[in-house]
Amino acid sequence: MSEPVQVRPARPEDLDAVSAILVEGFRSKFEAAFRGRMDRAERIIARTLRAEMHRGLPGLYVAERAGRIVGTLSLRRREDPEVASWSATLVLFQELGLWGGLRAMFYLSLVDQPIGRKDAYISDVAVEKTARRQGVARALLRHAEKVARLWGKEALVLDVSLQNEPARRLYLSLGYTEERVRRSLLTRWLLQMGEWVRMRKALYQGEDRPESPRPARNTSGR
Repeated sequence: MSEPVQVRPARPEDLDAVSAILVEGFRSKFEAAFRGRMDRAERIIARTLRAEMHRGLPGLYVAERAGRIVGTLSLRRREDPEVASWSATLVLFQELGLWGGLRAMFYLSLVDQPIGRKDAYISDVAVEKTARRQGVARALLRHAEKVARLWGKEALVLDVSLQNEPARRLYLSLGYTEERVRRSLLTRWLLQMGEWVRMRKALYQGEDRPESPRPARNTSGR
């Protein structure tokens, strides 16, 4: 029987393992963004995550099994600080030079999507190759639901490649619905990923939804 999976907020000492898992899981995206400098990819991502963690940006979670990081997930809100801070931008310039950093910023920005006020947005769901199909991604997504409820959000949303059928099946099994397909010739040309499915999961049904705070009544008589 395999060890249970624990999901928790990422800590600074986790970031090297997280960056390795992200590079393994999204290699084609990073190969396009870091053109010719994939030898630096894990270091760039770890440094960027460290800079964002120093700013207090919430929402990076890890799955841990038997003391080893085996998966990761990011969860964002509309009210969070912008991810692309100057500190993260500076990392790209230092590692890739001015033009290489600008190109990487542009390529990586192509997958960013707006977040609704009542939504929490899931991105960068990745599991180490040897730990896949063992319930790690499911545990991460279940934890995201708990966090989103604590944040007072009404739904979880994510975008997944139309060609990523295993991931789509997983999300559907967890109660997500497919809302629409977004097509982009630009991302198809630059990232070899041109079709994305927007998926959503409502966190509350009907009367289960928490009531919005009512405005205080004016009792002054005016």
